[in-house]
Amino acid sequence: MQTVGEVLRNEREKRELSVKDVETATSIRALYITAIEEGNYKIVPGEVYLKGFIRNYANYLGLNGPEMVDLYRRQQIPPVAGAGDAAASATTAAHAPAAAGNPAKWLLAGAVAAVIAGAAWWVSSQSAAPLPVPPHSEQKEPAAPNQSPLPAVTPQSKPVELTIKYSGDCWTQVIADGKEIYQGIARNGDSLSWAATQSLTIKLGNAGSVEATYNGQPIGKLGDRGEVIVKTFTAKP
Repeated sequence: MQTVGEVLRNEREKRELSVKDVETATSIRALYITAIEEGNYKIVPGEVYLKGFIRNYANYLGLNGPEMVDLYRRQQIPPVAGAGDAAASATTAAHAPAAAGNPAKWLLAGAVAAVIAGAAWWVSSQSAAPLPVPPHSEQKEPAAPNQSPLPAVTPQSKPVELTIKYSGDCWTQVIADGKEIYQGIARNGDSLSWAATQSLTIKLGNAGSVEATYNGQPIGKLGDRGEVIVKTFTAKP
């Protein structure tokens, strides 16, 4: 006869399930699943838990959980058969002719039979429906400590970026954040770029010969050919 563990393992392998699959579905730790399959019941913490694990494991595999628990119980009671033999012997002695012994022996034999019968009833009563299996313990993460709200961050302004493409010679002066950073004559075909944190001012001696791009957006010509202009670009939030 197969043991309970062998029946469960064979059915699990038949369904192509791993021990981890069973653990996830039943919340029974893999350590206990393996112990039950190998018949190593001492690892499981207590008889009540063990019967509950067997029942839930069997039910998950589509087997009859109570029947598997009963099979486990029968396989774990080797003295029961001997107890039956002793009861039979005691009963035979109890019904022996009075001439073969005195009444005291007859009374003693009857008492032994009653004790054995009571023990057998007590063992049988232990096969009552197993208690619910305790839920698989889960560790709770500690509550996060109270944190003070972070101060509001003031959005920074985007820097000023200006690119000038020249289609003719043009005197140019550039002042970034109050400091001159360029002055000279740009030539036809030149493309010059500057940047500032707060503001950028450009002076052109021939505004019609340039096309400007401000912070990545083309804004076209800044004036007419031969026109002198001064234009300031400021940072945007």
